[in-house]
Amino acid sequence: MKNFNYAAFLFLLLAMASCKHNRLDVDVSEIKITDFKINRLEQDLFKMDTSDIAGATKTMQAKYGPFYTTFISGILNNGGLRDSAYTYRVKQFITDRDMLETYHETQKVFPTTDTLKEQLTDLFRHFNYYFPQRPLPAVVTMISGYNYAVVTPDSTLAIGLEMYLGSNCPFYQMLALPKYKTAFMNKENIVPDAARAWMMKEFPYNMDKSDFLSEIVYVGKIMYLTDALLPAKINDTTKIQYTGKQMEYCVQNEFNVWSYFAAQKLLYSTDQAEIMKFTSDAPFTSALSKESAPRIGYWIGWQIVRQYIKNNPDVTIDQLMKESSAQKILEKAKYKPGK
Repeated sequence: MKNFNYAAFLFLLLAMASCKHNRLDVDVSEIKITDFKINRLEQDLFKMDTSDIAGATKTMQAKYGPFYTTFISGILNNGGLRDSAYTYRVKQFITDRDMLETYHETQKVFPTTDTLKEQLTDLFRHFNYYFPQRPLPAVVTMISGYNYAVVTPDSTLAIGLEMYLGSNCPFYQMLALPKYKTAFMNKENIVPDAARAWMMKEFPYNMDKSDFLSEIVYVGKIMYLTDALLPAKINDTTKIQYTGKQMEYCVQNEFNVWSYFAAQKLLYSTDQAEIMKFTSDAPFTSALSKESAPRIGYWIGWQIVRQYIKNNPDVTIDQLMKESSAQKILEKAKYKPGK
């Protein structure tokens, strides 16, 4: 009997350990959000009646509100709606051979937005779970002239479909886009990209300093929030746009990179040129090696924030986003990567 009780107790302990709660594994099935439609600006734009641009513009303004003005002036960089060359520039854009080919390709790759809506619905439910008082954005797809993947002006989440046509899209080769960019210009990158861009709009930089540590911890907070909003099946490489080898480098060299930052006294540096060596988008982090991952400072910031939350389970995500002291987060994280 004693042996049986001991075995049962041991089984219970193992069962409890295996069922350890993941605080980001939340049930959002009962979260209600207002139904939304993904408006396809690129379809409306390329179907414009070029003989009546003025009338078509009124229709676009009625449907898209201030965002249409932002789209013309800020995204296409074609001046304003009152610009004397507005009609000419719009006609030129939607009749341009390359833009027409791009438009037709986006319609082949994205004949519907059903899957995207399903993914965004899950994203919005998670956001509403953590921040029930914050409004959700309108969602628009567009062709930005290869200028933007995701933008978030005027309470709108706008997605440039031409930036997600697939890594091997011939248009990207014609434009001589670097492979380290095109490797992540696929359908599966839309929602992670959208989540990061939207969260940076919702939670702009609020750190109390402008040093290296503050910048990487701020981005670390954004990345942790992305963890919370995206389903577990989306892996870290997709969230941060790394290849498998780049992620492997980060994991294997975490101690060395952190030690390098400390040895070079980078953490409290305010030298933007120095900071950019470890945060700029590139094929790799040039200050380290060609085998390294790009933006490795941000990856370190992400790990600091993850450790902070792990060691401080009472801290809510809302409190995390409001915390402005990177030093406090670092200290309470007790971040000490192992060799």
